[in-house]
Amino acid sequence: MTNPPVPAPSEQPAISPTPKPRSRLRSRLLVSAVVGSALVVVGVVALGAFPFGLLRGTIENRLSAALDTKVQVGSVTRDSVFSYTPIVSVHDVQIAQPAWVGPGDLVRVATASVRVPVLSLLLGKFRPDKVSIDGARIALVRDVSGRENWKPERKKPKREGDNRPSLSDLTITNSQVVISDAKRGLIVGGPLSVDARNGLRYAATGTFQDTPATLDLTGGKITGIDPTAPYPFKATLASPALRMAVNGQMRGVLDTRHFSADITARAPTLKNLDRIIEAGLFGSQPINLAGKIRHDGRDWYVDKIAGSMGRSLFSGVATIHKDGGRTNIDAKVDARQFDFDDLADAEGRAKSAARKAAIGPRVIPPTRINLSKMGKTDGRLVFVAHRLLSSGGTVFKSLSGSLTLDHRVITVRNVVATLASGRMTGTVKVDHRSGTPKLAIDLRLAGLTLDSLVGQPKMISGPVRGHIVMTGQGDTVRAAMAHASGKAAIVATDGHVQRMVADVLGQNLSGAVAHAIGGPSETVPLRCLVANFRATGGVLTPNPLAIDTGASVGRGSGRIVLDGERLELTLAGASKSNALLRIADPIHVRGTLGSPTVTVAGLGASEKPTAGGVLRVLGRSIGQALGITKTPPSAAGRPPTTVNCSAAVALALR
Repeated sequence: MTNPPVPAPSEQPAISPTPKPRSRLRSRLLVSAVVGSALVVVGVVALGAFPFGLLRGTIENRLSAALDTKVQVGSVTRDSVFSYTPIVSVHDVQIAQPAWVGPGDLVRVATASVRVPVLSLLLGKFRPDKVSIDGARIALVRDVSGRENWKPERKKPKREGDNRPSLSDLTITNSQVVISDAKRGLIVGGPLSVDARNGLRYAATGTFQDTPATLDLTGGKITGIDPTAPYPFKATLASPALRMAVNGQMRGVLDTRHFSADITARAPTLKNLDRIIEAGLFGSQPINLAGKIRHDGRDWYVDKIAGSMGRSLFSGVATIHKDGGRTNIDAKVDARQFDFDDLADAEGRAKSAARKAAIGPRVIPPTRINLSKMGKTDGRLVFVAHRLLSSGGTVFKSLSGSLTLDHRVITVRNVVATLASGRMTGTVKVDHRSGTPKLAIDLRLAGLTLDSLVGQPKMISGPVRGHIVMTGQGDTVRAAMAHASGKAAIVATDGHVQRMVADVLGQNLSGAVAHAIGGPSETVPLRCLVANFRATGGVLTPNPLAIDTGASVGRGSGRIVLDGERLELTLAGASKSNALLRIADPIHVRGTLGSPTVTVAGLGASEKPTAGGVLRVLGRSIGQALGITKTPPSAAGRPPTTVNCSAAVALALR
């Protein structure tokens, strides 16, 4: 048997190869890409024809959540069947007032149209560039506590983003805006319009601080503009209570966070201006101010401010930064002349006059030092007043210093107050971090003279120095001093005293009479006058009170009660020479610091030195000399003890 022939290799039957996995994957990817591209194309086409009317409910819900109040939208339409930047309009919009305001609407709008860039909307970057509003009625309300109806009560975290202006076209027609601001005392209302011919216009009438008022706002047109270009604006509030005008430009259209402006303000009191700017200012005499300001985000810059307040004339600069919930102020004020009385308005002056009539004149000022309203404010103020004025006259001629405020602690350093002769320097501090404000004073006097203080250069003279170190608690300087502890000292050395005065001080009646007749202008050296008082609980006691002249030595006792500024001092002395006849009674000082009374040599506080009064002094003194009149031990004629002037002065000025 023969085997069948084996076919040649080229004649063998072909075998089909198995498809490779990589080829299969490539086919699937190709199909997916085609399908995905088709879906993208369909999606993009669908976006251009998106039916925005379906979003009415979504718009209502999101606006209601954002504003914490009920929002109703009648309908939502678009201007064209297909467009990637359609004009979307909402009709018959009603935004209810928050519950705390009461019934009514915050906003009613007949029609509001916005150009919507669809792709930007998808990317979460919706920033409209074209808006048109017709038939709006807006009622803005703020209560006395500062609560605002246009801001939700539940604060939401701020989102960082592109804050550059984007609005290139804005039209507002047939619209009204009413502002009811109880905190400012401002109630006005009027038409608001924005068009291509006149730009922005708001003309409102009403009241400010219960006086007739008009509020006018104007701005450039917003039609086909570059939204980031400078945008001019003007604002004027005219009222008997305040006339304020602002003329400036924003960094971009309606960019109220970034602008610069010239500002003028005239008002019967600074407090009326503060009603608008809300900077915590106080009542004052009439103001007339002009300046240049800038606003950059949360920060304010006063590049220049100048004008008058009552009789005071001043200029200054300031920056106000806000960071982390705190406000930091850096300012400089230079006053050509300044009157502290200008820091009170008519009401404040009337209250001050009533207090003075009730309690009499006072030396310690009732200046308020309670910082409870400045808990979140820090800063630095450098001030100088070249000339101080006062309707009642003042011994102070100028004042300067540097004030810092740091977490409710005020420190005034480098205080320099010049007087007719000499000056006062030192530091004042108010600590209000807890409890009642704590006042600390450390002041020194130098360069003064007794004759300028007493006003009798022929009677007494000599250079004066002093040191006051006091601490106390109270809402005012006067209240703090009424409970203060520390020391208050004044010393004088190397001067002279009229010989007759020295004799009276030494209770030398015979010498006083002789020198009054034969040598009224004769003087003796003043070795020292030391008035060193220790303060405890608002009561000053001598430590010591002494005067040493070439003819006599006098020493004082008693007290000064700062609560009411009451004087209860007695000055008794002895002559360094033999007194043939002594004055029986010491010198008594009574009354108050502002209105002291002196009983000299037995005469009554209100008596004039008449012949009868002198005879009574002679009678009592002769009676003492003869042993007829009983004399208190303190008034007995003891040999005088010379004052250790150098030690006493050093202790007082320490």
